[in-house]
Amino acid sequence: MKFMIVAATLAVCLCLSTAAPLTEEVENIVPAAEENYRLITDIEPINYNVSLKPYLLDSDPSEKRFTFDGEAYITIKPKVTTSTLVLHSKNLKYSLREFYAKSKPDVKTTLPAVEPNNVTDIVTYTLTSALVANQEYVLHFVYTGTMDDDMHGFYRSSYTDSKNNTKWLGSTQFQTNHARRAFPSFDEPRFKATFDITLTSHKSMKTYSNTRIVNSTTNGDYVTDRYATTPKMSTYILAFIVSEFNERFNGDFGVIARPEFYKQTEYAFDVGQEILKDLGDYFDIPYYSMGNDKMHMAAIPDFSAGAMENWGLLTYRERALLYDEGSTTLSAQQYIAAVVAHEQAHMWFGDLVTCQWWSYTWLNEGFARYFQYFGTHNVETHYQMDQQFVVDQIQAVMNMDSTVNTNPMSDENTNTPADLSRMFNSISYNKGGTFIRMVKYVMGEENFKNSLREYLKTHQYTNTVPSDLFTVWKKYIPAQFQSYADGLFKSFTEQVGYPVITFNLTTPTTLVISQKRFLLKEGDGADGNLLYTVPITYTTNVENNFNLTTPKLFVTPNDTSVEQTLPQAVSWIVGNVQETGYYRVNYDVKSWHGIHHALLTNNWGGIHELNRAQVVDDLFNLARASVIDYDLALDILAYLKTETNYLPWTAAFNGYNYLVIRLGLETKNFAVYIRDMTSKAYDFLGFEDKPTDTTLDIYNRAKILSWACKFGKKECITKAQEYFKNLDNKPVPVNIRSAVYCTAMREGTEADFNKLYNKYLTETVATEVTLILNSLGCVKDSKLVSKFFHIIVSDSVRRQDKSAALSSLYSENNENVEPVFDLVAENLDALANSMGGYSSVASVISNIASRFTTAQQENKLKNFNTQNRGKFGGSASTLDSAEKTVKENLDWAEKKLGTFKSHLEKYTTGGSASLSGFTALSMVLFAVLARFLC
Repeated sequence: MKFMIVAATLAVCLCLSTAAPLTEEVENIVPAAEENYRLITDIEPINYNVSLKPYLLDSDPSEKRFTFDGEAYITIKPKVTTSTLVLHSKNLKYSLREFYAKSKPDVKTTLPAVEPNNVTDIVTYTLTSALVANQEYVLHFVYTGTMDDDMHGFYRSSYTDSKNNTKWLGSTQFQTNHARRAFPSFDEPRFKATFDITLTSHKSMKTYSNTRIVNSTTNGDYVTDRYATTPKMSTYILAFIVSEFNERFNGDFGVIARPEFYKQTEYAFDVGQEILKDLGDYFDIPYYSMGNDKMHMAAIPDFSAGAMENWGLLTYRERALLYDEGSTTLSAQQYIAAVVAHEQAHMWFGDLVTCQWWSYTWLNEGFARYFQYFGTHNVETHYQMDQQFVVDQIQAVMNMDSTVNTNPMSDENTNTPADLSRMFNSISYNKGGTFIRMVKYVMGEENFKNSLREYLKTHQYTNTVPSDLFTVWKKYIPAQFQSYADGLFKSFTEQVGYPVITFNLTTPTTLVISQKRFLLKEGDGADGNLLYTVPITYTTNVENNFNLTTPKLFVTPNDTSVEQTLPQAVSWIVGNVQETGYYRVNYDVKSWHGIHHALLTNNWGGIHELNRAQVVDDLFNLARASVIDYDLALDILAYLKTETNYLPWTAAFNGYNYLVIRLGLETKNFAVYIRDMTSKAYDFLGFEDKPTDTTLDIYNRAKILSWACKFGKKECITKAQEYFKNLDNKPVPVNIRSAVYCTAMREGTEADFNKLYNKYLTETVATEVTLILNSLGCVKDSKLVSKFFHIIVSDSVRRQDKSAALSSLYSENNENVEPVFDLVAENLDALANSMGGYSSVASVISNIASRFTTAQQENKLKNFNTQNRGKFGGSASTLDSAEKTVKENLDWAEKKLGTFKSHLEKYTTGGSASLSGFTALSMVLFAVLARFLC
């Protein structure tokens, strides 16, 4: 004991004498083309009156099957006198095109039979007589269109009912540029208008649209429903459904789904009403006061997006809306509530007030993502989504935003369909929501709420650009921060990336703060000279206040460094309280060790769980980027052996996942390491839910069990197999099913696979179907890998689910990476046909290749690309990016992975890397002494 005290004292003295500073898939960005995709703004639409009649039934004429008849009257008003009429149309065949002055409906002029540009979808009509400024005209079109199965435009979907009959339906997905496939239109968000929709369908079917039906008429076997006029809105949020669905409806609010799924609509029906009212109260604009007096939410069997914010007719994948008490996990139930909140938040941010162009997608999606978490939290507090935001959103986007493969939140370089798709990435969603949350903490909650109310009321039924929001926000920024507002807004929305803020305790009372852009990769072409205006928060062991989230100061691009004098000497400091700011934090080595020692004391030194998660995430990524040494990071991360909270463990598993991928097939020592690191959490949480569990305990249990079983914890595997063996007699406890199913597939036989696959084929709960499908990808036996791959390619798996199923097959086991690549190469054409095109396959190849760990695999990719690039067209650039990623990963592993391997080797053999009881006790003594000696 005396030796330990002396050693600890010497360590403290040495520490005080030195103050030296110390997996995410790449999203491919396609540059904009020179072609002009934008409409001229000389003409604005006022109203669309659109009638559609789809043909979906066997009894319909064969030549019309899966087509629709359409007629559109579009009222327009030129802003200037012009002889040019420009609008969008795609895949529509016209039998009549004409226009007339609204004041002279009998004097019609035929429009020329002009075809749209096959790249931009723009139709340009040159008129023989000019349209006069400020006079209204009516464009009249009669046409037909196709109901394809690609989940865009007005498309077809199907399902098998309880009597094994195939049922067809028609649904829509117009965002961002697909309304033009249903009717000729000014198909950009800035061209807002009202819509009058009429739908004709067979009497066996029902129709739904954004508003209420105002009257219905019957003509033989067909019923025509005419809908009330919509509020003034953009084309992309128009929607209609023709189906045999049933609805749960109270006169104002309803949920629509297959008849046999009626019972599964109850949770969404209840929580949806609560969230919609709560959001209306928060914004001080009740939903039903905005010009649409009803709300439906529909579960669609085939749906490309997770969900869609059509005003008054929200559409969802079935797993994002339907809940079954006995089969839906708590995390899947939370997902339903969160997606509902996301789409309902769009009624204000996106529908009532809309971004002027997709360059500013974050004005829609950033707020929807923010309220996805905090709107849900206000109603379903037990999910603790306010805390999950940090690990789900902030930490998830930071990797992408620290490479050359990123884009600014406000991106003027947005033109082509590829550009539009790019804008619906994690920058607009995660970073957008993160930026909004950061501004909220600068303002304070009450100012933030009032600013949003003013913004919405000022700009309702119109379009906005970021400066419109910033003008309002500046009114509510506290006086002491006003001078920083413009810098804060511009540096995080117009620039890419974010900084790493270094906290350097040069003395126990002197803090020097500096910034530098954080870059994950060396020499990837990203600009490392960018600087930001950053709100700074911190606390110390003396203050120990992790609830004080108001900035203490700002760091600006003009500051080389900022010096702060602390009122008392401190032994540790933690920056970015509750990770309220969008930045990483680095420390001098002494301060890092101070944090480490605090984490090893009772209750982790009082350090907030969000900041423990932040410390973990920063350590992994600072080391990955060579900002700090891996030895230092791994030394501090050893504290995880004492951790039981979900948030730090989620950050840890994300960090470990990158390293595990880089290890490839060399995971034997890591398995020993992670079993030991998770042992306390495993014992603390157990295998089944407890009455005392919080939501995050339940989620943490699922993660801990998954990693423990995956890396060979015998008790974990045995229990999982026992649960699976009794599956037919007793359902697996719902919240551990992912770990049980996956373990059973990884360790099981073909009979086990067939057992779970047969359950997939007969399951009627959408959330369970998704869970089973992804669990089937945990197989490791080569025969079963091939079998499941071919199941994915077949019609047994819906197109919308194929990518996720494939991902599970190559991501759940490192051993599967190369075999799955080989299967893709061998079945390339069939897979492309199955997934809807080679662009989807290019993404699969890129994601698999990001897991390559050998030069032989790199050569295999190059050979594949050489032989097949001609098939990929514009997506060949994705294959080129994949080659670059593989080279970067191999180079990184050659330089950095050896340290981690050595650490694992020492840990496995009981060397200095392992946290022995002696070392742990020494660290505790170190921390106690540090409080008195610093």
